[in-house]
Amino acid sequence: MKRIDYTRAVLAALLMLAAAPALAQDLSPVSDMIDNIIDAVTGPIGRGLGVLALVGSGVMMFFGRLNWPIFVAVFVGVVLIFSAETIIDGFAAP
Repeated sequence: MKRIDYTRAVLAALLMLAAAPALAQDLSPVSDMIDNIIDAVTGPIGRGLGVLALVGSGVMMFFGRLNWPIFVAVFVGVVLIFSAETIIDGFAAP
């Protein structure tokens, strides 16, 4: 009977020593995808779209087809998109 108890204890000790430590999950593919989206939105394509949105708003305002709330929404949206990194850095600063 005692031999069985020792066998279990030795087996448990060997399993604990042989177990590999758990490694943290690698989330680099998700991080890379998010970085690509941010680069697309704030890069040359995003800047071009922002300029087109403001130019289009200005032309519509020139012809009297744009009301102020829509223009303010477009302007605030462009400002938030291109200053988001600075805003988040301000919140994350120690």
